[in-house]
Order: sequence, then C-alpha cells, then structure tokens
Amino acid sequence: MILMSDEDDGYRTINVLIVGLGGIGSQLTDLIAPALRSTLLLPEIRLHLMDGDIVEEGNLGHQRFTEEDIGKSKAEVLSKRHHVGSNLPVITHNKNLTSASQLAGYDIIVVAVDRQAPRELVHNSDAHWVDLRCRGDGWLLIDSDTNRNTLAKIPQNQKPVGCQLPGAVADDNIEFGFAAVAALGAQWLMQKIRMLDGRPESKTPKFSMGYLTHGQMKTSVLEEI
Repeated sequence: MILMSDEDDGYRTINVLIVGLGGIGSQLTDLIAPALRSTLLLPEIRLHLMDGDIVEEGNLGHQRFTEEDIGKSKAEVLSKRHHVGSNLPVITHNKNLTSASQLAGYDIIVVAVDRQAPRELVHNSDAHWVDLRCRGDGWLLIDSDTNRNTLAKIPQNQKPVGCQLPGAVADDNIEFGFAAVAALGAQWLMQKIRMLDGRPESKTPKFSMGYLTHGQMKTSVLEEI
C-alpha cells in the first residue's frame, strides 16, 4: 500500500514507522536516516519515530545518545538530530505502542521493542513489517514474509527482555547483538522501500538468527519442527 497524499500533489509518499528507539531502534535510525536523505530517485519518505521513554544514564553505553540527552524524549532527540536542515521529514510520536489504531496509514513498520504485546500488534497489521530482536550478542530477524508456522514456534517472552544480559552494563560487558540486527534491519528497510518503488531486483534479508560469537544459526531448526 503506497499512501497518496493530497498535499503531495499526487506524488507517492512512503510512510515508515520505527517502533522502539533503544539499542536497536536508535542505531537503526542513525543508519537509515542519512541514507534516506541522500537518495535522489526514491519517492518522498516520511520517517516516523515512536517511543514513550526518556534517555537514562544506563542507556549511553549501547544506545545512540549522549550525556546531553539524559532526561529528554528518545523520539524527540533522534527526530531533531535527523530532521533539522534535511529533506527527510521526521515525525515524533512520544508515546508507546498500545493500540492497533496507532498503526493505521503506515506502509512499512520496524518494531524493535522488548515486549510481546506491541510486536503482536505490528504482526497483525496490514503493513510490511520487520521485527528485530537481540539479547547479548544474539540476534533475530523476522518479517511479514516469514512463514506463519515458523513465527508460531518462536518463543514469546512474558516479561520485557532488554538487549543486554542482566548485570552486563555494571560489569563492563556490553555486547553488540543490537548493532548486528540494526544493520540487518537498515538493509531490510532500504530494500523494502526500493521494492515498493518498483525495483524488482531488490531483495530483503530473510528470517535469520545467530550470535556474533558462534555465528549464524540454521533457520531450519525452527522451520522443520
């Protein structure tokens, strides 16, 4: 679904939403926004950033924020960073995803949160979506093209699960699964935009999971169960 906006005088506009601006989401935003600003042939992109959290000191080691950002809205910090003086409209949604109605009108959704409920809202939406997860040096990518039977076999966390293992930040043991899956997500997002723009040669990364230390796992482990 490509949205047509009257104010765009009939030109195509692709609305992209990134839900969650922590380790994965902030890193992905810093990767994709400059790339989108530099494009000349793609249709207009509107980048929407959604997160109700503020920056805390414990975020600084693995999220794309600085000491000056502490106490500020994550969405507003990243929006200001990438919107000011650029040709890329960046729209702030300083709230968490709690309702399916918040997803209306988006062509592409990236969900990078540590809770199951908002993930399921995105999975049940009509948009093209990618779900990015990490834990320590491990990572997982699933998207709207992933087989539904495979999705059903992926364990669901009942409580929020952060990017870093318990005690990792205090123990000076930050791991970088978040950066790996953010790069995969940025690749997926750019290629999906190209696909919606009618570039048949474009291909997105598919369902994958692995560890930076031990390498990529065989997805057939889940697909053949």
